[in-house]
Amino acid sequence: MIELPLFPLKTVLLPGNKLSLKIFEPRYLDMIAQCMREDSRFGVVLIHKGEETPGNSDIYSVGTTANIDDWQNRADGLLGITALGVERFEIKKTHTQADGLTTADIEILNEPESLETPEQFSYMKELLDHINAQEGESQPGQISFSAVMYQLIYLLPLGATLKQRLLEVPDCNDRAVVLHAELIRLGVIQYVKPDGIHS
Repeated sequence: MIELPLFPLKTVLLPGNKLSLKIFEPRYLDMIAQCMREDSRFGVVLIHKGEETPGNSDIYSVGTTANIDDWQNRADGLLGITALGVERFEIKKTHTQADGLTTADIEILNEPESLETPEQFSYMKELLDHINAQEGESQPGQISFSAVMYQLIYLLPLGATLKQRLLEVPDCNDRAVVLHAELIRLGVIQYVKPDGIHS
């Protein structure tokens, strides 16, 4: 079991993706300072109900560990950091410190790193390449299927609750099935028959 400080937010951090944060509350400034000193991680979890204040929010039990990828002292006097999502975790037990910071005993949720994209979901890599091209971003090279999935979930206009649901799916192929159904519902793609022919 690993003990991890938590940063509850109203957004979802996904493995392999980055999140910019403005830090101003003393408990989180102390947390970030400690993580930087010890080169350690913290956990980002989605708020299920309530606000980003001590003892005033319910959080989901699955989140993503984060490294501090970059930091800067902003012109407004706040500390700005870029958090890089690393791996999924599940909260087993939480503790609240005197300063209001929540820590948790967590278990890392490992998943197979499949490089090959199943043929029926090959369009997802093409969709990711298209979005990156539209945004003027460099095209990623050979990346794993799970990385393709997380990048799409990050870039597509999906609600936080849906992103959380996808984060919680333990298997990449099952995650693709759920995302595929949502892409159809959103009209991003047409229905794809088993033989791969669009209707």
